[in-house]
Amino acid sequence: MPAVQVRNVHLYYEAHGEGPPLLLITGLGLDVASWGPQIPALDRKFRVIVFDNRGAGRSSTPESPYTTAEMAKDAIALMDALEIEQAHVLGLSMGGLIAQELAISHPDRVKSLILATTAAKLPPRARGIIDVWNRLIGGGIDPEIVFREQSLWVFTERFLSDESRVSGFAKMFLSHPHPPAPRGFAGQAAACLAHDARTRLQRITVPTLVLVGREDIFFPVPVCEDLARGIPVAKLAVLDGGGHAFATEISEDFNRTVLEFLETVEKKTA
Repeated sequence: MPAVQVRNVHLYYEAHGEGPPLLLITGLGLDVASWGPQIPALDRKFRVIVFDNRGAGRSSTPESPYTTAEMAKDAIALMDALEIEQAHVLGLSMGGLIAQELAISHPDRVKSLILATTAAKLPPRARGIIDVWNRLIGGGIDPEIVFREQSLWVFTERFLSDESRVSGFAKMFLSHPHPPAPRGFAGQAAACLAHDARTRLQRITVPTLVLVGREDIFFPVPVCEDLARGIPVAKLAVLDGGGHAFATEISEDFNRTVLEFLETVEKKTA
């Protein structure tokens, strides 16, 4: 099991493929398995590095601190341990918050930046949803109820109408060997709620793509438009047919858009 001790946390990670390094940063409470739809598409041309953030999966759960800035430092420490000088960085949801901090504090370590379904500061609905999820997980509520609650916010009506797909994802969620732990989830939730990069976005100077599903109700299109406007070098791509979980629900469109952006950056910097 590949893992490194960085700072005050034991980080589990995986490396797939060969090529220019591509660091993927996961969302709230998720682990490396959440990138299942992406890795086979991306590792054909890139060395894909995935890892469990502190407080999730097979990484350790330190008492503190849990801030997006601290988790960005974890990511940099992992890059150092793997002797990666510079990488493309893709952050999804909470991972996008962390990726913002990484690009702001260490611009020389980021070759390009993809911010998928995320925001400079969480909007009111997202803040409320995260608070409810934290209370459910912290209160020991039946995991099936937690899954169904989360599904209502992250998937589209189209997906929720497909009982076989919902059932399949429910089985995966309920049988996951590394489910979200209350203390780790609470720490990550607090980091999300405290994040605010609005006045610092102009410090992001690397090629940036802001990516969102048109039906996302967690981070709606206008929220992502605001994020893109705040970054002078950012471009916005809105994908039809996807909600907050569009990396899973419309993975082919998501992967194609990501690859097109990365390949464009590679050609310009070759």
